[in-house]
Amino acid sequence: MAGLAGVILLFITAAVCYTIGMRYLFTKTTIWIIPTTEYALLWIVFLATTWLLRERGHITTDVIYTHLNEKHKRRLDCIIWGTGALTCTALFFLGVLHMWDCMVNRVTDVRAITVPKWVVFSIIPIGSILLTLQFFRMAWNRLIGIRAGKI
Repeated sequence: MAGLAGVILLFITAAVCYTIGMRYLFTKTTIWIIPTTEYALLWIVFLATTWLLRERGHITTDVIYTHLNEKHKRRLDCIIWGTGALTCTALFFLGVLHMWDCMVNRVTDVRAITVPKWVVFSIIPIGSILLTLQFFRMAWNRLIGIRAGKI
């Protein structure tokens, strides 16, 4: 998934360079680049965050965390990851509801190109369920480690 996000990022970069070149060299612009880039940015976020979470690459605020002993750090990890999983579960259900609403009502985004909104927003439930699974996996592994006395 992160690889696909990287490919989309390369596409965005090439498309923006293309439209800038067209504008300055030929005074012609492509109107589809901006909305496509906006949609792609949404997809990049939801495609890459699960990988980023697994790699623990998110920014963390560890003001309290650094002052805790190892036992309390492990417990706090479980609480944080469990809360993240529940939040992503809620986001999954809200994303499905919004996507379904857009599908049933045939909502489209009419700008330079007309796109069904459910297609654009379909990545939200997909990315959210993957994040939910990753959060639960991390919390479960930490709980298993705590109970086994390994961590």
